[in-house]
Amino acid sequence: MRLMAAVALGCGFIAAPMVSAASVSASPGTCDGAACVTYIERGAVLGDACVPNTIYNLGLTASGATLACSANRVWIASPPLIGVRTVRSQCGESKGVAMSPDGVTLSCIGGAWSPDYTVPFA
Repeated sequence: MRLMAAVALGCGFIAAPMVSAASVSASPGTCDGAACVTYIERGAVLGDACVPNTIYNLGLTASGATLACSANRVWIASPPLIGVRTVRSQCGESKGVAMSPDGVTLSCIGGAWSPDYTVPFA
């Protein structure tokens, strides 16, 4: 009986870290500033060639300016990247762009962060 209890307890200690690790997200739900945004091109150069995509389509210049990869396959100027926001969260009257946790470019439309594919495909 003691052996069975020890095995059950040991399995619980092994399984507990796996359960908690599985609930951790790779990207944050929200964060402030461009530095916390993952999977975007760092060191992008205005006018240089790029590969457009529907997600993670923004880049930052060496000086921190935000660029978007256009449908014409070149980096173009974009409103400033303010961080990661969740879709439909309140934004007030922000003039910047945000990235959703899954990489979609968001703009403040009608007071809420909304997907905006016109930014990168202008």
